[in-house]
Amino acid sequence: MRRIGSQIIVAVVCCILGFMLTYQFKMLTKYQKKENVTKSATDITVEIEMYKKEKTEMQKKIDELQGQIKSYEEAAVKGTESSKEILAELERSRMLTGATDVEGPGLIIYLKPDTSDILGSNIQKKKITDFDLVLIINELRFAGAEAIAVNGYRVTSRTGIKITGGVNTYITLDGKQKVSQDETITITAIGKKELLNGALSFKGTLSFMDPASKVDYEKSDKIKIAKSNMPIKFEYAKPVK
Repeated sequence: MRRIGSQIIVAVVCCILGFMLTYQFKMLTKYQKKENVTKSATDITVEIEMYKKEKTEMQKKIDELQGQIKSYEEAAVKGTESSKEILAELERSRMLTGATDVEGPGLIIYLKPDTSDILGSNIQKKKITDFDLVLIINELRFAGAEAIAVNGYRVTSRTGIKITGGVNTYITLDGKQKVSQDETITITAIGKKELLNGALSFKGTLSFMDPASKVDYEKSDKIKIAKSNMPIKFEYAKPVK
């Protein structure tokens, strides 16, 4: 009887998670479509305020649902070691996919672009590129980083990092988050401080960076990285039976 009850609770949790992911996906799709429509400055301002309100309401609803999920999970694991292990595995999966806020010790990296101005010349300055970000993130992961964020945006195994074309270029994360190449970029990484610091300090690790750009980093005992709000959806990959 207890097993049947646990299965029912798990099913309810899955339904709520499905609703949350679907809701987030619809809202993100809506925003993307709206961005492609040309509007006046006034209309855009009004729409931004509307989106902010919708985002606040949506986040409130998500927080409520997550609270319900937590209650269901706690009820499901009472009295059974196997259920507790399942919940622990679920928490590990959430951290791996970026579906939960995390905190811990680690490293904070500051990528500062070239700001030199030689006698007001129009010489093209060297900018931080998507290539720079990818390589630094890869070094951090190799050194055991358990969670990474760029300008506060959670980077997961599915995060795409690419530079845009055109005159006004910038780096995008998941095609949504814009990162300016002309401003300091902050990367936060949670993991063993000594290993992360050693990875970047090792001679030649950052040799790919342009000398005109500056890389500073510091250890921290407490770094907080927010969860990712990008929905996880698989259309083609299926579990092997």
